[in-house]
Amino acid sequence: MRRLMMVCLYLMAVSFAWAEPVGRLRFAPGISVGRRAILEGLATVYLPRIAEALGVADDPAPIEVALTEEPSAPPGVTLGRAVTLSAPYMQRMPEDAGMVLHEFTHVVQGYPGGTTPSWLVEGIADYVRDYVILPEPARWVAPAQADYRQGYTHAAALLQTLIVRHHAGDYQALLVPLNAACRRGEDGAAWLEAHYGPLAQLEAEMRQTPPSRTAR
Repeated sequence: MRRLMMVCLYLMAVSFAWAEPVGRLRFAPGISVGRRAILEGLATVYLPRIAEALGVADDPAPIEVALTEEPSAPPGVTLGRAVTLSAPYMQRMPEDAGMVLHEFTHVVQGYPGGTTPSWLVEGIADYVRDYVILPEPARWVAPAQADYRQGYTHAAALLQTLIVRHHAGDYQALLVPLNAACRRGEDGAAWLEAHYGPLAQLEAEMRQTPPSRTAR
């Protein structure tokens, strides 16, 4: 988290020197130059690392970024290569660059709609953010308390259980083939069951697993 904060502060500083950031993102009107610079910097630094974590080539195609002022909107929504971020959320939580990285992970995932259940799609995105790109144990859910059906950090706890128990902490041994299957349009949950056993059994294993402090 400290490292991410330093990156964000650096990006905020250099943003004032950039007249119009161009690169990996294409911005809708109404987004300030400073915010564009920060988002562009995050994309430049972290998109290649997200792609590496999931075992895919880093796609240079631009990502469309827009803001919504709707107070009830979620922090971020991704459809294909279009990301909509909540301006009110970003104003309340300016330090939460991890939210942006979660949405960038969805772009890299690129799964066909309706094939892999949302709990797993969100769990993979949270796993990449919280265990791989920005290891942040404070966000991890203890396996004994996790309900993978809730997705996000809960589903990430299930993935971490499998990675530790079956792959000695090597996250790519699970994430890369799982991500490939989901991108092919397979049901990722069915893929997990085919390779590791019924979800009920995996949930029982997770509940018996002590908290993990490492991923590699």
